[in-house]
Amino acid sequence: MNLTRFLCKRLLPKLVARTCEMPIPRSGSEGERVNCFTVYIEKDRRPYLFVTGVESENLLCLEWDGDHFSENTFIPLAHIDQKDIFVAHYYGLSVVRFTGIYDLVINRLTRWPYIKIHFMRVAERFGQYIFNKKKLVTKQKVDLLRILLSRHLEGNTSLDSFHLMSDLYTIKWVLHPDGDAQRRKLALHLDALAHTGELKRQQDRYVLTGLALSAIEEYEEQERRHTENVKTQKLMVWLTLAIVLLTLVQAGLVKLPLLIDLSR
Repeated sequence: MNLTRFLCKRLLPKLVARTCEMPIPRSGSEGERVNCFTVYIEKDRRPYLFVTGVESENLLCLEWDGDHFSENTFIPLAHIDQKDIFVAHYYGLSVVRFTGIYDLVINRLTRWPYIKIHFMRVAERFGQYIFNKKKLVTKQKVDLLRILLSRHLEGNTSLDSFHLMSDLYTIKWVLHPDGDAQRRKLALHLDALAHTGELKRQQDRYVLTGLALSAIEEYEEQERRHTENVKTQKLMVWLTLAIVLLTLVQAGLVKLPLLIDLSR
């Protein structure tokens, strides 16, 4: 018995006994409890056979008919190339994929893919914990318009409050204790912008209008003028200080050190 046949007979029956029921839950608490496998035989990197059991020297399978796996068939283990065995482990909300029986053996022994998953889960929980400690700050009108304009230029001509929240705070807002309240507040801001004409509401989505671009340009012009005024005020302060200093020097109240002694 060659190594591939030996490994298939030892490992695949255990995996097939835990074949996933369709459809596989991929969200919520139900998805987090998933722990099952799907085993395929691929042909030219395309779905070919779905393994349903192991019987003696054969794999019992369902054959792909072009739309789904439907017809019962079998394939001798001796005819299988180890690289054509494809295993997917649905592990909670994660999926670990193995290509080839040797890849399956190595990674199941070392547990490396699962170590990475648990590390990422711990990191995500910690990141969510830190995020939940932060206050969700309401964005100003122009910030909302700028984000909507940026998405519009990327091809997303309309957005709803859910996706806009994700753009503003990342998807972590969903688990934030104030997430729902902040989303309702954002919806009020969007409705207000629709009322003043910068946005147009289409059911639960919002579309930019020409007034939005005008509002952004007007705000940026005001910001530019404000920046220039601040620079001018700072320059006036320094000029005033210089004039006062020169006046004190001329009056003899302040003496500056002589930089060059011409008498020498």
